[in-house]
Amino acid sequence: MPRKDFKKDISVTTFLFRRLFFNRIARLLFLFIFILVALPLVLFFILKPKVQSNINYGVNFSDKYATDLGLDWKTSYIEILDGLNVKNIRLVAYWNDIEKTNDTFDFSNIKWQLDEAEKRNINVILAIGRKEPRYPECHEPDWWRNSDDEKLKETELYEFVKKSVQELKSYDVIKVWQVENEPFFPFGECQKSSPEIVKNEVEIVKSLDSRPILIQDSGEGGFWYPSYKIADYLGISMYRKIWYDFWKIFFGRFIYFQYPLAHWTYKIKADLVNVPYQNIIVTELQSEPWGPAINSKLSQTEKDKTMSRTDFLETINYAQKAGFSDLYFWGVEWWLWEKNVNNNSYFWETGKALFN
Repeated sequence: MPRKDFKKDISVTTFLFRRLFFNRIARLLFLFIFILVALPLVLFFILKPKVQSNINYGVNFSDKYATDLGLDWKTSYIEILDGLNVKNIRLVAYWNDIEKTNDTFDFSNIKWQLDEAEKRNINVILAIGRKEPRYPECHEPDWWRNSDDEKLKETELYEFVKKSVQELKSYDVIKVWQVENEPFFPFGECQKSSPEIVKNEVEIVKSLDSRPILIQDSGEGGFWYPSYKIADYLGISMYRKIWYDFWKIFFGRFIYFQYPLAHWTYKIKADLVNVPYQNIIVTELQSEPWGPAINSKLSQTEKDKTMSRTDFLETINYAQKAGFSDLYFWGVEWWLWEKNVNNNSYFWETGKALFN
């Protein structure tokens, strides 16, 4: 065979091989893109949520947060219960208020709240434990936090949980015990809880009372199943716009951020991680701003970046379309501050319409 023909054959073979190779790569790339686009659509049509015809609306209340806003927390609590006609509420038994001194317990604040709820036959989710709602998330007594004896600290935590249930289980309005708040999610000025410790806390509650138990997780960033598997209900947060530094990945620089999640992603996530949708309660539906200071100190411009009037309506609509049966508003104390101090009753009146 002439040398020229041999070179030509090699050239043709190489060309054909490259064409076949790159065609296969192109097909694989096309298939990957198709799956990437088509899979969410398929999941949406198969697993899409159904809007509930009867939604149980509730609110969160923190006596600490009301006080931080400059409000009288007892007066505010009564106005929230009666002014909004609340039927469901999540309350908090703060450890560092109840046991300021080791082995000296004062449940008067939470008992007063439960007494008022009982007068009105309001359903209560009661949070107990070390990591509880509202920043800094961990509300531990100083004497406990400053101890270096980890075994003793664990024992004292169990004792607080036990004492809380024993002291408060006589209240029939408590429908669900919440044990810890986002214990496995790294948010706040404290460490995550170990699964073993949280499981032991749950077992303590179960040994003392038969009512169901809820564990809270982040709706956007949590894994859900580890929390749900040791409880009867999963509580989740639902936030749309936040101000956060994302675990220092921006070197301490806080940014405003909107979660790029469609309302139907919660249902798909629940199915994928095997958590029954009917056993999920949105315990924290964002309905107040999230900015670089407490909301009573933010300018109107800053507040509007995360919770304008439009944001408020859109968030409610978003949560309704997500298909959950139970939605608890987060920030009702701020609604009251806006109405009574800032002469802005929009959030209060809009929210009130849902409860009546």
